[in-house]
Amino acid sequence: MSAIRDFISQIEELRKAVKAHIPKQLFSDTIKGEMRKTTDHYFNVTRLELVEDSAAEEKIKELDSAFQNLLKLTHKNCQAKTFHNSLTYIKIRLIDLDGAILGGRGLKEKKDGQDILIVKTLNQLLPSAASSYLQALSDLEQTTRHSWRGPATDLREALRETLDHLAPDTDVISSIGFALEKDAKGPTMKQKVRFILKSRGMAKNATETIEHASQAIDEAMGSFVRSVYTRSSVSTHTPTNKSEVVRIKNLVKITLLELLELGA
Repeated sequence: MSAIRDFISQIEELRKAVKAHIPKQLFSDTIKGEMRKTTDHYFNVTRLELVEDSAAEEKIKELDSAFQNLLKLTHKNCQAKTFHNSLTYIKIRLIDLDGAILGGRGLKEKKDGQDILIVKTLNQLLPSAASSYLQALSDLEQTTRHSWRGPATDLREALRETLDHLAPDTDVISSIGFALEKDAKGPTMKQKVRFILKSRGMAKNATETIEHASQAIDEAMGSFVRSVYTRSSVSTHTPTNKSEVVRIKNLVKITLLELLELGA
C-alpha cells in the first residue's frame, strides 16, 4: 500500500511543521490550510481506496474520527501541542492500518504456516515490523527484480524492530552485569538476545546441566542473530541475488520464531 505510506510521510511533514511552530498557540493559516487539504485528501482519495478493503474496517473508522477531529481543530486557535498530538495519533493509526491491510491481503496468499504465525504475532505487537516482513515475502515471490535490496532491508528492519521492542536499550544497559562491548555505542544484537532469554528465566529454576545448556543456547542465539543482522545489512549495500535474500529470510524467520516464542 504505497499510497498509505506516501500519506504517512505527508502527515509526518505536517507534524514537523507544527513542532517547529514556536508560539504555544498555532495561528498560522498556512499550516491550518495544509491540514484541511490533507483531511480532504484522506476522505476524497485515500478513504475511497480503503473502502474496497475490509481487512481493517474498525481501524478505518478510527481514522475517520481522527481526521474529523483534526478538521474541527483547524477552525480554532488551539495550542500547537494539541495539533501535534492529533497528527501523531493519526500517523500511528495509519501505520497500524497499513500493517493490517497488508497482512490481510498477504496472509490469503501465503501458504507457509510459520510465516503466517509470525505476521499475525507481529501485527499485534509491531504492525510496522509485520508490514516489513510481509512486504519482503511478497517481493520474494517475484522471479526478477532490478535490485533485491528492498526485501533485504525489510527483513533487517523486522528483526531490528522486534529486538528493540523486546529488549529496549535502556533496559539492557541497566541489567545486572551489562558492559558495552569494545567499540560499541549501545547494546549489540547478541546482548539483546541474551537479555531476552535471561528475562524468560531460562536458567533460574533449572539444574546445573540445564543452566549450562541455556547459557550455550544464549550464546548461540546471540551470535546467530548478530550474523543474520550483519548479512542483511551487507545485502542492502551491495548487489545481491535472490538466493542470498532467501537465505537471509530463512535465518530471520528462524530467529523471529525463537524470539517471539512461536516454536520451531
